[in-house]
Amino acid sequence: MAKKKQKRILFLGILSLVFLYPVIYMLVCSVWEGRNAGISLMGYYEVLLESPGYLIKFWRSLGMCLLIAGGQTVLACMAGTAFAKYRFIGKKFWLFVMALFMILPVQVTLLPNYILMEKLGFLNSWKSLIIPGIFSPFGTVWLTFIFQSIPDEWLEAARLDRANQLQIVRYIVVPASKPAVVTLFVLTFVESWNMVEQPIIFLEGELDYPLSVFLASVMENSMAVQSVCGLLCLIPVTFFFLYYHKELTDGLRDILWS
Repeated sequence: MAKKKQKRILFLGILSLVFLYPVIYMLVCSVWEGRNAGISLMGYYEVLLESPGYLIKFWRSLGMCLLIAGGQTVLACMAGTAFAKYRFIGKKFWLFVMALFMILPVQVTLLPNYILMEKLGFLNSWKSLIIPGIFSPFGTVWLTFIFQSIPDEWLEAARLDRANQLQIVRYIVVPASKPAVVTLFVLTFVESWNMVEQPIIFLEGELDYPLSVFLASVMENSMAVQSVCGLLCLIPVTFFFLYYHKELTDGLRDILWS
């Protein structure tokens, strides 16, 4: 057993190095200016001090992604509770429709979303990215199956204590399914943080582009600047994965079992 455990640890260690190699490579390139120049922090200086536009886009993109992830999680929790714990006409039909939308790739929904945003007058603004982003058929369907495991007696007891529907969702449903809710939030944040096609189509001015699209403009700069921008872009995603690693482990396991 001890040998098997050692082999498993060795295998996981090697696998971790394989996944960390791109990050290590960017970290080295961010401070390495060549054999003649040696180690230098000019890349960080150029990005953080000489290019204020990068930091502005960083914080704006972070705020946008938090709005998308938060809004999508809240709506999915409310819709999932309705589908899991309440009876209404067409419940199975609409749940089936949402399951069908999960099959559609993002590219298929770009044109309908573009037409809708144009009619609403939201093109060339971040509303065209936030509003479509907060609706998630995957989150609703998945949380519906997760919430079905919550005993109905808990909700009945809350109603006897005169709790309204929002209080039931906030204080009973969400805490009882915290790993799934946190996992949905983090996965939505990562997806919105990395989106490229939607900003290019819905936004015209480069000044309005989020950080994911802005990174393409630094490809003409030095390797150090490119690496610094890439490393800074990893900070929010790395933070969420490290801070919520326990909930993510349980939530991803629920995805595989549900």
